[in-house]
Amino acid sequence: MAYYRICPNCGCSLDPGERCDCMEEKAKEKKQRNQFNELALVPEKGGQFRIDFERLRTVG
Repeated sequence: MAYYRICPNCGCSLDPGERCDCMEEKAKEKKQRNQFNELALVPEKGGQFRIDFERLRTVG
């Protein structure tokens, strides 16, 4: 019989003592999305947003 644990967040099978990094990955992805939104999305009249690619090129 194999000995392992299951991550309660993502369902990944973990070895004894192994720590799942799923929550860290989600936080990293969220941070990247927020940075993109702050840099690239420009509000327009009427509540719409446009992506400013020139602004992204100067930063990245």
